[in-house]
Amino acid sequence: MSLPEKPPRKAGLLMIVSAVMASFLGIRRRNDYESDAASLSLGQVVIAGIVGGIVFVAGVVVLVKVVMANLTSGN
Repeated sequence: MSLPEKPPRKAGLLMIVSAVMASFLGIRRRNDYESDAASLSLGQVVIAGIVGGIVFVAGVVVLVKVVMANLTSGN
């Protein structure tokens, strides 16, 4: 008689964000990837990826504007 398998644990917000950030950087251990695959849904990953991409692009735009403002005000 075998024990029933536990259903995969639901992923929390921190787990989703860390999985997506690790994917952006290209660093992820195999065990972490397998646990993410069991607990994350495709919708969660897609939404977190889109939000992460928007935050990244907005950060780059703000950084460029700050640098350009400092360069032009120095002249």
